[in-house]
Amino acid sequence: MDEVKVCVIGTGRAGMVHAINLRWHVPHARLVAVVDSDAERAGNAAAEVGLPGKGVTRLADALALTDVDALVITTPTFTHAPFVRDAAAHGLHVLCEKPMALTVTECDDMIAACERASVTLQLAFMRRFDPPFVQAKRQLEAGEIGDPIMVRSLTRGPGLPPAWANDIKTSNGMLAEVNSHDFDAVRWLTGAEYEEVHARGGALKRPDMRATLPDFYDVAVVSARMRNGTFGIIDGVCPSEYGYDARAEIVGSRGVLFAGDIRSPGAARVTREGGAVGTHYASWRERFAEAYRAEATHFVECVREGRTPAVGGRDGRAAVAAVVAANRSLREGTPVRVDA
Repeated sequence: MDEVKVCVIGTGRAGMVHAINLRWHVPHARLVAVVDSDAERAGNAAAEVGLPGKGVTRLADALALTDVDALVITTPTFTHAPFVRDAAAHGLHVLCEKPMALTVTECDDMIAACERASVTLQLAFMRRFDPPFVQAKRQLEAGEIGDPIMVRSLTRGPGLPPAWANDIKTSNGMLAEVNSHDFDAVRWLTGAEYEEVHARGGALKRPDMRATLPDFYDVAVVSARMRNGTFGIIDGVCPSEYGYDARAEIVGSRGVLFAGDIRSPGAARVTREGGAVGTHYASWRERFAEAYRAEATHFVECVREGRTPAVGGRDGRAAVAAVVAANRSLREGTPVRVDA
């Protein structure tokens, strides 16, 4: 396959990042349509990426309009499972945004559907394609700091996500919508599956949200024990208000690695009067711009060459299983074993 014809479903912030990359920045990819349940948003998105008339409200409309090889899913979490199954039924390869789904059972169904159809299923854990994280992983595998002992990963988002994402029932809460990347990073960097998690959290930034969403939380800390004896720590704050913050620290038997920095590159200033002043990342789109392009490029290459993605359905499932266990730990106040 010389060219991969891609449709993006969902035209929110993540959807447009993918659409723009696939339209102009990913070799051998051709964006052919965008889908959004809101006709006006679909039309505006299609016009923005130079595809007037190619914005539709249903996947079926896109398939009737043009040839499609692959689908990028950026819709709300509770819609991922049916969209993946539908894509597989049409023989479409899938890049699915995180979180993979709401339940482990849904993840299993999605994996099985793609395996039956012999189509690619890649999960959008873009930190695995981010240069600082990739460099840390390579140094870890090379033994530069000895054996991993503990990984701390954090994500703090500047503002509240969309309304549906604040409701545990439709999103699994902040630990899923904001910290899924951290659950994946801890597993990836320790090289082990989750055994047990213990979570604490509360509505410390927006206590008013509890009036309509009793289970809402905007601050959480999770301690994890991995099956190889290493430990993980995950923390999340959303809204953090001060900016977008995504970092990891890997402690080894002979040293430590750091991946990511709150400071944006090339923007430090030092004066006698003002001291050291720098700028920080305002959004995830800015911080991980290169990683998103690399992630989409990897997906297209895997589809073209029939290769298995570096991050697939089982990785998405593992993160969902850990998030589900952490939410249960939040409710019960005790450590919870993670579904293997």
